Amino acid sequence: MNKNTRKNPFSDIYKKCNKGNSKEKLKHLPEFPSLIDIELTNKCNFKCLMCPTGTKMSKRKQGTMSREIFDKIATEIKQYKTPVRFSRWGEPLLHPDLIFFIQEFKKEGILCHINTNGSLLTSDIITSFLQIPLDSIKISFQGVTRETYTEMRNIDLFEFLLNIIKEIFEKRGSNLLPFISASTTITYENRDQVLQFKKQISPYVDDITIGRTVLEYMDVEKIKLSSDEKKTLEKLKQQESVVKKHPECIEVFDKLSINWDGTVSACCGDFDNVMMIGDIKKDSLKSIWQSKKMHAYRLLLSEMRHDDLPLCKTCYDYHGLETPGLQNIV
Repeated sequence: MNKNTRKNPFSDIYKKCNKGNSKEKLKHLPEFPSLIDIELTNKCNFKCLMCPTGTKMSKRKQGTMSREIFDKIATEIKQYKTPVRFSRWGEPLLHPDLIFFIQEFKKEGILCHINTNGSLLTSDIITSFLQIPLDSIKISFQGVTRETYTEMRNIDLFEFLLNIIKEIFEKRGSNLLPFISASTTITYENRDQVLQFKKQISPYVDDITIGRTVLEYMDVEKIKLSSDEKKTLEKLKQQESVVKKHPECIEVFDKLSINWDGTVSACCGDFDNVMMIGDIKKDSLKSIWQSKKMHAYRLLLSEMRHDDLPLCKTCYDYHGLETPGLQNIV
C-alpha cells in the first residue's frame, strides 16, 4: 500500500474535536471526553531547553503510574471506547508496562497513540508495536537540522531518529498500522532548512507537522541547567518567532489529561498542576468531566479569555492547525 493512501486512525476523532467554535461546543458537550491523554510518567531522559521537565522548571513531584491507577482509568475508558494517547510531560517508553497497557486497550478495540522522543525505541519494541498493532506513533524532533536539534534537545540524536523512522517504515511494509508521523518546531530556521528536512523525512512518514517553538513561558531563573545552557535558552527566547494567536481550545470541550498519579487536569499544557479538576483515586472520570471546576474553565474559554488563565495566556496556534499558514512555514 502506498503510504499516501493511509488514513490516520485518529483523523475522525480530531475532526470531531475541531468541529465548531467553542461557544457551539459549550452547547453540545459529550457525556464523556472524546479523547484522553495519559501521562505514564513525568520523567524524561532528555534535558530539552524548551521543556519544564528537562530543565527541572517543573516543581511537580516526579513518578510513574502504578498498575492500580492504570486499571482504574482503563476500566472506565473501556466502557466508552474512548481513544487514548500516551503523551504529556514525560517519555512514555520509560514505563516498563507500556506494551502491556497498549495491549489492554487494544483488546477492547480502543485506538492507541504514543508520542515519543524516539531515543528508547529498539527493534524489539518496534516489532511489538507492529504485532499489537499500535494505531499511531509520533516521533518528536526539534528544529529541522542536526545542529538545531542538538541545540534545543541537548543531545545529538538527529541522525539516529531518522534511522529509527526508516526502520519503523520498513518493518511496517504493506501493513496499515501504525500510522507514522513526525513533529517538530522551529525558532529561527529558514525556508531551505525546512524544505531539506521535509525531503529527508517525507519518504518514511505518513504525516509531518512543523510549527514554531513557544518559549515565552520558560523562566530562565527557575531552570536547573548550566550557565551555558541558560545563555543558550536566553538567546533562543530572543529569537522566538511564533505568531501569538490564541486557538479555539478543544481541551476543555473534548479531552481530559491524566497525570501519572491519577490527578486530572483541564489542560494538556499543565506541567505544574495549576488547572487541576479532580483525582481518579477519589472520583470517576465522568464526574470529573462533568464537574463545576471543568465547566468554569469552559465558560472562560468559550469567551476566548485565555489571558485570564496563567497557562492559557501563553497558548498559541503554534502549528497553524486552526489557521493554516499562520506561522508561515512551508
